Amino acid sequence: MPLFSNRGRELPEAILPIQEAKEAKIAMQQRIADSLSTKDNKLKNSDVLLYPTGMSDISHIHDIISLYTTATKRTVAIFGFLYVDTFKVLSKIHGYECKLYDATQSDLETLEEDLASGLQLWALFTEFPGNPLLGSVDLERIERIYDEYDFLFVVDDTVGTSVNVDVISHCDVVCTGLTKMFSGRCNVMGGSVALKPNGGARWDIKRRLKDRYTSTNFPLDTIVMEKNSADFEERVIKASQNAQHIADILRKHSSVGQVYYPKGSPTQQLHEKYKRPGKGYGYLLSIRFKTPAAAIAFHDAFDVAKGPSLGTNFTLGCAYTLFAHYDELEWAEEYGVVKHLVRISVGIENERFLDEVIKTALDAAERANVSSCVTLSLAYVRLIRDDPNDKHKFLAGSSLDISTRLELSIYVFPRGLNRSGGVTGYNPVAHNWKSIFGSTTTSYLTEY
Repeated sequence: MPLFSNRGRELPEAILPIQEAKEAKIAMQQRIADSLSTKDNKLKNSDVLLYPTGMSDISHIHDIISLYTTATKRTVAIFGFLYVDTFKVLSKIHGYECKLYDATQSDLETLEEDLASGLQLWALFTEFPGNPLLGSVDLERIERIYDEYDFLFVVDDTVGTSVNVDVISHCDVVCTGLTKMFSGRCNVMGGSVALKPNGGARWDIKRRLKDRYTSTNFPLDTIVMEKNSADFEERVIKASQNAQHIADILRKHSSVGQVYYPKGSPTQQLHEKYKRPGKGYGYLLSIRFKTPAAAIAFHDAFDVAKGPSLGTNFTLGCAYTLFAHYDELEWAEEYGVVKHLVRISVGIENERFLDEVIKTALDAAERANVSSCVTLSLAYVRLIRDDPNDKHKFLAGSSLDISTRLELSIYVFPRGLNRSGGVTGYNPVAHNWKSIFGSTTTSYLTEY
C-alpha cells in the first residue's frame, strides 16, 4: 500500500527499511528493559511500549485511567512541580482535575489526610527527580499510600534516567522521554512506557494497555533512535559527572543564590535511597541568582546552545520559567520556580570546555551584580537624622557638614565597595539615620 508525503507524491513502501525498523524497535525495547531492570524486577522487551514522542506516552496513560471511570470529575494528583507539558496534557487535553502538591514530606502528609477525608484519585504522577527544581520524592512512602488507596502510580524518569536511579521497583508505570538523553543527538523524537512486572495487577494494566496499543513510530525514526541510544549508559555517566562538577563550581560563586541539583539538595538523602550504586546524580541543574541582572548576564554570556529541551549530548541552557510559564509567572513562583531561573542541561563535552564557558558566564554575572547595584543605588536617596549635631564622612571620604539641617540628600554606593555599604567609617544604624523608604540605609542596601 503506498504511503504519501506531505506534498502528495507517492512514496513506495518498498523503499522504507521496514524489517530493519522492526529489528531496531525490538533492540530498543530490550535496551530500555535491561536498563530499568533490578534484581527483583526483570523486565522483558514486551514490557516496554514505544511512542513517537515523550508527551505521547504520558497521554496514553489516560487510556488506562479512562477504562476505570466514567465519572465527569476525574482527579489525578501531580506530586511536585513537574515539567509544564505533563500538567497541560492531563489538565487541558484530557480534562482531568489536577490536584497539585509540592514535593515535601509535609505534602505527603497532606496527601494522606486528603485521601483519608474522601479524596478519590485515579492516578498520581511524579518525576524523579523533578524538573526544574530537581527535588526528590519519597517513592516508598507513595508506594505504601497507593497500595492502600488503589490508584495508578506513574513516575517519569527522564531526568533521573534508568542508568542512575531505580524507580520501577516502587510504581506501576515508568514513562521516559526518549527524545532527551536516551537519544542525545537532538535529531529524533520518541517516548516509552515501561510496565512493572506483576505491577498494577488490580488494574490489569498490561493487557488493557497492550490491547489498545498501536505502534505509530515512523520506521526511520526508530532506526535513528536505536543507533543514537547504543551508548546511552556511557553518555549518562559522563554528563552526570560534568553536571556535578558544574554544580560544585556554581555553589561557591558569590552571585549564585541557590543551585538546584540532587547532590547537595535538601532532598539528597531521599535521592540516595533510589540511586543505583556507583552512579551519578543526573545531567540537569537549575540556578537561582541573587539578582535578576546576574541571571540575565549569566544566560547571555553562557556560550552554549540555548533552548527549552534537555538531555542533549551538547550542553544546553535556557531561561526556564520565561520559556515554560511566561503567562503564569506569579503562579510558578508560588512553587519556587522564580522568574529568572536558569536551567542547564549538561552535555558530554570535556571538562576544560565547560570550565571556560561557566567561568565566562559567572564573570559576567558578577559584573552585572555590581553594575546593577550601582544603577539601583543611583536613585536619589534622602536621609533624615534624628540628632543632626555631628559631622560624618560619606561617599568614600568626602566630609559633609550636617549640623544645620535635618535632611541630607546623597547618592548611596552599593554594598561591597567599602565596609559600611557605601558609607565609609560610619554605621547608619547605630546613629539612627533613616531613609524616606522607612528603613535604615543598611537595610535599604541589603535588598541589593
